[in-house]
Amino acid sequence: MSEANEPDRGRAPIWRHTGFPLHSIAAAATAFEAERAFPQSGEPVYTRWSNPTVLCAEEAVARVEGSRWSALASSGMAAIDLALSIHQDAGDDRPLLIFSEVYGGTIRYAEAVLVRRRGAQVHWFRPQGEAFDIHEFERTLDDLRPKAVFFEPLTNPLLICVPARAVIAAAGRRGVATIIDNTMATPCLWRPLDEGADLVVQSATKYLSGHGNLTGGVVAGNDPELRRAVLEHRKHVGCILSPDDAYRLQTQLETLPLRFAAQCVNASRIAARLAAHPAVKRVRYPGLPMHPTHGEAVNLFGNRGFGAIVTFDLRAGRSGCDRFVAAVGERIGYVATFGDGASILTHVATTFGPQFDEGSIRLSVGFEEGDSLLATIATALDSIPA
Repeated sequence: MSEANEPDRGRAPIWRHTGFPLHSIAAAATAFEAERAFPQSGEPVYTRWSNPTVLCAEEAVARVEGSRWSALASSGMAAIDLALSIHQDAGDDRPLLIFSEVYGGTIRYAEAVLVRRRGAQVHWFRPQGEAFDIHEFERTLDDLRPKAVFFEPLTNPLLICVPARAVIAAAGRRGVATIIDNTMATPCLWRPLDEGADLVVQSATKYLSGHGNLTGGVVAGNDPELRRAVLEHRKHVGCILSPDDAYRLQTQLETLPLRFAAQCVNASRIAARLAAHPAVKRVRYPGLPMHPTHGEAVNLFGNRGFGAIVTFDLRAGRSGCDRFVAAVGERIGYVATFGDGASILTHVATTFGPQFDEGSIRLSVGFEEGDSLLATIATALDSIPA
């Protein structure tokens, strides 16, 4: 069956047009007027502005997010740029407050683009140990009076669970916008917009697509004026997702709940096995009772799971990591990303910087058959001196 003959699946065909036929000057005038009034409200004109395939995929993402709208971008970083850029205005010198434990690419973007290129004020809110203090956060809000707060409810790679509901509520009481990167938790575990967040961003490269073969990002929200701002900024900078990737993302979204549930189950089993092994010094997984923010994770995620990332430290340090990576290499690849259907890993200090333990590995758990995956990991651990 051709893609164009699937209306029952809610998918648009792949429209690869750069520009769309308007047929007459009058039709063109109507289309341009509608676009000026509100982006994507009229007939499609030019794919950098809007594309029917992308729009159909955006509707599918919005259903998953539980949002009124979503906007697809060419990468997760493009989505972050969209969400933060619309909170920067000439003459408004209020700072942005960003939690320090966010994706390294976000930190580098903030330093290189927001601060150095645009002259924005960016302040970092840091944890106390491996937990965030909501009272200290409220004091910081009162001192800084920022325009917006940006955070991840489940941080990467330390897997700190932020008291996200309290953060949103505290910011809301002060008229501060909240932007949440929900890539690690996904809407399967938590929907920030239901709790009053203003915008949610995700790297669709990760769990939304889930197979390591698509790069994309999404911004989602409920406020129509924020949608207007996001769509206008996307149109100007030209970072809309391609029609082909939008179509594939829509098909891959259909299996997200099944995939991610299986990944969470596998991750929970692996975390428990790692915690019991003498070669392992420490396991960071919010589903484990000994995790510093386990209570926050239970409060935020309930019984839906605790994510599909496990970070652990080997007693043998870097040499132990080298042996572990080699031992699992035929089954678990070394890939510097996460969220794929197959399990992959990365050495934390190499990827994130020397401030992290040399014996630390971040394992992105896939939805493979769980027993054989556990056996591969256990065999590798047994080969490492305790």
